[in-house]
Amino acid sequence: MTGAVLAGGKSLRMGREKGLVEIRGQSMIATMASILGTAPGIDSLIIVTNNPSRFSFLDMPMIPDYFPAKGPLAGIHAALRAVRDWIFVTACDMPFLSPELPRYLWNRRDGVDVVVPRIGGHWATVAALYGPGCLPELERALDYGSPGLVDVVNRLRVRSVSERDLFRSGIAPRSFFSVNTPDDVCRANGTALETIAAE
Repeated sequence: MTGAVLAGGKSLRMGREKGLVEIRGQSMIATMASILGTAPGIDSLIIVTNNPSRFSFLDMPMIPDYFPAKGPLAGIHAALRAVRDWIFVTACDMPFLSPELPRYLWNRRDGVDVVVPRIGGHWATVAALYGPGCLPELERALDYGSPGLVDVVNRLRVRSVSERDLFRSGIAPRSFFSVNTPDDVCRANGTALETIAAE
């Protein structure tokens, strides 16, 4: 499967490019590339971004959105359109993601289009596995009004994975912690790893 890092957000709450924010001495985009680069089952990586020059130091394939300014829905669409196969999608702001998560989801993909963790009662749609069968519905949504990603996922064949099952398998809650604000940066840089949980 291909690992796809979404790095096209506006970073409004952060106030600067999130992928370049350093957590524990390394930019988050480099951390995500490192995590997925060592994740079992991931055999290639891409970054979805409309500003490739910002991440050129990674020397990785980068693709733009076909539908700019449409959020993660457009990023997932761009990745699937480029790969035409299963992709594990993650945002660029999840520096504590478990490298075991992609394979865990991969092993539960039979008979569905999407395998998505359900954390705190919500789907973690940007730490999920998407199959090529999603592409027509994503394109339809983007062509006709671009609803939220969760709304689109609801129209697909979905397998939801509970946080209880994930955590029992050794995938820690911090895997789903997103660094969205300067306060999150301080927390991620200054807090013991075991105390960080999804929010």
